[in-house]
Amino acid sequence: MSDLPQQIKQRAKFRAEDDLLRQMGYAKPGRRHRERLAMVLADPALGLGTPMYDFVHGRRDFLRALCRALRIPEHSCRAFIAERDALDKAERQAYPPWLFVDTGFRRSDRPGMPLFALALLERRRRLKLPPDTCRLPWDQQLARAQARVREHMAESGGELKVWGRIQRYLFCYAEDHQLEIAPSGEVRGETSGRGLSQASITLKGKPISLLSDDKDNAT
Repeated sequence: MSDLPQQIKQRAKFRAEDDLLRQMGYAKPGRRHRERLAMVLADPALGLGTPMYDFVHGRRDFLRALCRALRIPEHSCRAFIAERDALDKAERQAYPPWLFVDTGFRRSDRPGMPLFALALLERRRRLKLPPDTCRLPWDQQLARAQARVREHMAESGGELKVWGRIQRYLFCYAEDHQLEIAPSGEVRGETSGRGLSQASITLKGKPISLLSDDKDNAT
């Protein structure tokens, strides 16, 4: 892994923010420019993971201008950008690990509830993990999943509205591969996908996804 973030931090410590920004092409540095510079300096990815344009620089050009202003060789900047691009590509192609909250729910448990309503609530049973989880070593992926299980149990009180009491979690870490985790966070071992269901509706014979991107997965 490149040490460019450390190089940049070290050199930037001895430069006044506004002087550095002016050298990067900002004729009249303002608060937003300073905030962006601080964000990039604090970010291990040096801002490359955050789409941003301030009418002067996009994320890659901002980093290039910063390196030039700090007299860091251009090849170091190019290598870091290439490294981050490769990591981002690998992350997009990798299976994104996630958690299924299993309450043992059966359709007969809620006979009067419209399927559309269940489909809207499906997101409550599917917990996302941070996007970079797939890049972590296996033991760290598992530790992150266990931590999310314990966090979710605390948030939910051990029950999902409509779906029922939480019996277990399925850590889906690869296509057709699940690991069972107890509500306590204890790993029980490999398991089948039994119980891994999804409430959905169709339009003209095609399934419609109602899973939300919002973070309110807990209750």
